Amino acid sequence: MAIIPAPLALGVFFTAMIVGRIIQERALAKLNTEAKGRLVEAFSAHRMVALIPIAAIAALYFAMASLDAITTQTLLTIYLPVVLIFVAGSQVYVHRKLRTLGLDPAYLRAHAIGRGLALIGIAFILLAA
Repeated sequence: MAIIPAPLALGVFFTAMIVGRIIQERALAKLNTEAKGRLVEAFSAHRMVALIPIAAIAALYFAMASLDAITTQTLLTIYLPVVLIFVAGSQVYVHRKLRTLGLDPAYLRAHAIGRGLALIGIAFILLAA
């Protein structure tokens, strides 16, 4: 049962993602070369490890697609909280890690705004599902 019409949800999702990305990229461009290097180095391991839960979430999604409606509904009640916990946990981890790097507070603020917009876009998609 969709709470928000799908076309509206898609519009908000894409708009939020694009605006959030623009805000983050502009803030990144203002960082000096040393700060950018620290940023890349700090998250090099995270990029590899983060693929594991994403792959598990995707596998669960495709497994649910091949099951009957009742089983799919049951798994969906497990799937959505798992996705939300992963997304929220990932955001908290990234924000804490960024704060320890001693980056410009304006960058941290822009990053938080960009990620917040992305989360709003994802929420609209989930409400349309």
